[in-house]
Amino acid sequence: MKPLTRLLIAAAFAACFIRPAQAAQPVRYLRPSDQAALVTDVRVPVEKYSKMAPSVLRGWDFMLRADSLSFWPLDSAIVSEIVRGNVPQAMRFFQKIVIRTAVVDSVAALKIPHTIELLVLPDYLMVGTDDDYVRMPMSPVAAGAIAQALDCSLPTAYMVDRINDVAQGRLDIFAFRPRGNRNSDPIVYQDHNHVLVRMFEMRDYRLGQFISGLKKDIIQTCWRKLSPLYPHEVVIYGWHHPDGHPQQPMFLRHADYYADYSHGVRLVSNHVVVDGEKVDLRQLLRHPTLFKLLSDEPYPLSDD
Repeated sequence: MKPLTRLLIAAAFAACFIRPAQAAQPVRYLRPSDQAALVTDVRVPVEKYSKMAPSVLRGWDFMLRADSLSFWPLDSAIVSEIVRGNVPQAMRFFQKIVIRTAVVDSVAALKIPHTIELLVLPDYLMVGTDDDYVRMPMSPVAAGAIAQALDCSLPTAYMVDRINDVAQGRLDIFAFRPRGNRNSDPIVYQDHNHVLVRMFEMRDYRLGQFISGLKKDIIQTCWRKLSPLYPHEVVIYGWHHPDGHPQQPMFLRHADYYADYSHGVRLVSNHVVVDGEKVDLRQLLRHPTLFKLLSDEPYPLSDD
């Protein structure tokens, strides 16, 4: 029996005895010595899209519809269009990121180095065609529904950092000044997307590359379940500056019916390879010890 398999079986008995303590503030134990690399010659099709025709719904047309919708109907429309394949071709393929973890003697799962292969969408979820698309903010409810349909998961903050590490280009973040609820207006989603498109053109970047500095990520975290004040939050993190530091620390104070132009959803396939063994990402992040391979938080994720 392989070492990883033995550890999975042995630790399963311990899982029911682990009861994380309540905590008011999120805590992370950063591992800056971990290394990540993008495998540029690997593109893996998203199975859900493999037999679907190219999108014919332009981002402009979708946004005309979005302007007339309130929050939850718009959220549902985003899910419907992305699941039915109305996305650019570049968003129908995962790319591979390989993470090599450093040795951390104080952490059982990290006492030896590991090699982890992730399949990640190259940009944030969007609606449209190759030539006319809009990156769409949404609730964590919508993000979870799309993730489930595409056999994916939201990233942890640790994974967001590693994705930033492999960026093929970096942009200075572009932020709008808050004015009431304006930043949650779909027209501002579209305006911000137009800015990003122009910044891509100025730098000669193309859709489908990993470019840093676009959005804050909606993430998974153990703290969402441990927060006694905010049990239904959207948790955001990231929006990295070119020097690598995030504009947005992990933040749990928005309700799950809040979104604004700066939020984005980048999905990671549930099919992960750890030291040559295939592992389900959902199980890994809920494992009492192995969750540390792809999280720098003190506790594993809990079941929803």
